Order: sequence, then C-alpha cells, then structure tokens
Amino acid sequence: MTVQILRDVMPEPKRKGSVWPRQRCPAFTPRQNASPKQAECWFCRYADFHLTEPVALEVGICCWPEVQLE
Repeated sequence: MTVQILRDVMPEPKRKGSVWPRQRCPAFTPRQNASPKQAECWFCRYADFHLTEPVALEVGICCWPEVQLE
C-alpha cells in the first residue's frame, strides 16, 4: 500500500490558477467516484484535468465555483 503525502494545502481555491494533483484547498468537494480519503485536487469536482479527454493534464485548472465533473 502506497501512502501519498499532500504537497500543498492551500488556504483558499486557486480560481483560474494551476493546480497539481496532490494539492488541496478548503473548497475541495469530491467527485462521485472519489473516496473521501482522496481529498486532493485530482479528485475535486472543481478541478479540470481534462479527465474526459484521451490524455489527462498533469497540471489542472481550478474552476471553483463551477463544477467540472460530478
């Protein structure tokens, strides 16, 4: 079992800014299929990592308060 360490806990959403998978902010809201233990931007409803595209982005965009994926 691998334990991931959060790289950066932000004090607020980085609206329209770049976010990395292991970052998190107080506005984190998990997508439907995410586990509550996966509280990081990669699993957030407000982050756009182009997960529905053939190739996902390594660095996403915070679109808070606009939901990107349920």
